[in-house]
Amino acid sequence: MEIYTLTDEKRRKILSKLKYHQIQTLSDFTMYEVKSEMITNNFIAASDWHLVDIQEDPFWKLRYTDNTPGKYVPKLKCYCGKILRYQYVLESRNGKQLYLGKEHFMQHAGIPQKIANQIHERVNSIMIFRDEILVKYDRGERFPLKEYRILDRSGMIFEFGEDFRYKLRRFRDANLPLFHVDENRLMSKYCQIREVNHVLYRILNKEKVEDNHFLFRKTLEEYIDSIEVENFEDTTRWFETISSDCRFVEETTENILNNSTSMTRKILEKDYIKPVNTRLINLSAYIYFEDKFIHILDKIKKDIYGKSEVDILLKKEEEKIVELNALQVQIYGKDAIQDYRDVKENRSVKEIVKNISKIERKKDKCKKIQHKYMHLVRTYTKFHPVLINNLNRVSNREVTSSNSIEDKYINELNKYSSLPKLNGEEEKVVKYFMLKHKVDISGKGMKQGYSLSAVSIEGFKKVENKDIQKLLLEYLILRVALVEEIIHFRNEELQDKYRKVRNIIFRDGKYNSSRAMESYSIELLISLLIDNKYSKYANITLNKKIELLKQKLDEIIKESGKRKIVEYILNSLISSYHEKLSFNNDISNIVDSIMREEKEFSHNIASLSQWKRDFIDFLYELNYYYCGNKLSEDVKKVDIKVLNVNLVFLRFLNTKVRPILRKN
Repeated sequence: MEIYTLTDEKRRKILSKLKYHQIQTLSDFTMYEVKSEMITNNFIAASDWHLVDIQEDPFWKLRYTDNTPGKYVPKLKCYCGKILRYQYVLESRNGKQLYLGKEHFMQHAGIPQKIANQIHERVNSIMIFRDEILVKYDRGERFPLKEYRILDRSGMIFEFGEDFRYKLRRFRDANLPLFHVDENRLMSKYCQIREVNHVLYRILNKEKVEDNHFLFRKTLEEYIDSIEVENFEDTTRWFETISSDCRFVEETTENILNNSTSMTRKILEKDYIKPVNTRLINLSAYIYFEDKFIHILDKIKKDIYGKSEVDILLKKEEEKIVELNALQVQIYGKDAIQDYRDVKENRSVKEIVKNISKIERKKDKCKKIQHKYMHLVRTYTKFHPVLINNLNRVSNREVTSSNSIEDKYINELNKYSSLPKLNGEEEKVVKYFMLKHKVDISGKGMKQGYSLSAVSIEGFKKVENKDIQKLLLEYLILRVALVEEIIHFRNEELQDKYRKVRNIIFRDGKYNSSRAMESYSIELLISLLIDNKYSKYANITLNKKIELLKQKLDEIIKESGKRKIVEYILNSLISSYHEKLSFNNDISNIVDSIMREEKEFSHNIASLSQWKRDFIDFLYELNYYYCGNKLSEDVKKVDIKVLNVNLVFLRFLNTKVRPILRKN
């Protein structure tokens, strides 16, 4: 055995490369050896005191490295205050404990200097255990994880005692190499199981199972490393049978691939080989492995074992036709059965491949349309989950057609014509749910030649088939119900947003419609507030609310000392109100704009000084007196011009007031 002894400098250099938990693990098990030898065996005992513990600071003189969590704080001290690497704990007969360094330990233990030195040297000699591991780590050795896992999976790890298993787990978690005694003990058990499993490897090699396509060999090798030794004879018999089957499957697959077109090779790779390998990779070697492996093997044997290239191509063609059918019914709402005849004896590989390619192109077209619909619905689901949930219920509802089909169709058509128009995306959502209405009925849907849109009454009368008339009526009823649901949702959403807008203008209820105001023009109102002389307004009697508003403005001017700036902003507000409105008349857009403007402004208002915040609040109140109190509670009755003027006011705050107040 090679002895590894490191200098303090070399030891610290290697330790500085280790992580916190690695250093702690080394210290824990080194000190365990120390305590076992010196305390358990009562290495030293005096008449009054005996040694009960030895502590170590594992990060001694590593305070300048980054392998300790946070700032290093020495944790071991002698009772005299000296910082220690090793701390000896003595206990008296009456239970009193002393925490000492080397020198004071000698004094209190009542032992000669020579014996105390031998004790301390014995502690250092046990560090050979640590030094060996540090040397191994420094030259790149780590924990033997592969061998440990094999023993763990096989259950043979439990033949070790709990203490040794705990030690292995700690060194595994720290990824530290083992002391040579521990490593020999582990490897001896590993070699034992490898000798037993060598028989199974010979079977694999005899059958020449190679993972050319399927991961049979790799999976079986993992199984070999995890089986229990006591069931070895039964396992060997199972292994001989299964490995032979694996070889035949590999050879069959190889034979098909060597004599196939590129399309067949793609089909085998995509539909058989990759899925089987995915299942093999995820197959656990612990529970029911043998049954699950046989199931996987039987499935692939059934799919390709003994089949020709034509068999595989015909099956793929049929699958694609079925998929295309379902897609076309879902997207177009009509029958789309392709011509297909299973006449294997009259069809060449080339003909089948050509037909599959044609179906592929049609399928790709359908897929693109389907993805557009699904993306749209996912977007709506994200932003409007309640709406989508309601549309699902409407689409899945049983639609009952009337006996008087034509009269019912006319009524529904009139109802549909009177509904507000939907935008393009909403129309697509309606169509999606109309198509979804029939998707679960195999082979059904709208008949060839009829769309899902509302057919005019003239077109409806030309349809002679009563079943098709009922189908057209059913889809019209469904369309009306879906559009009504979207309109209802749109109105509720707009009303909710509008309430928030009114709260913005009314400063969350600080000003409300019960505060009736006299009608002043904005020029006159501001003149009354900023002009100290009433002579030219002698015929105007200010009401109490205007007096209070003027008093508030006077206090702001007095506090700020910025009369010119305040007057400039108020006069600029007049100009903003009189600018020609360039906004559209879409209430929804105006409401959204007001919410965005307020959010943008209020984000920074808290950073302003008190008089500036008071002034902004005053401007809101002034705007309310001028036009805000004219807003209706119901969005359906709102005056769009008043709504636009309030938007002008908020933009004025953002573009004019904020820069001026920040600058001054």
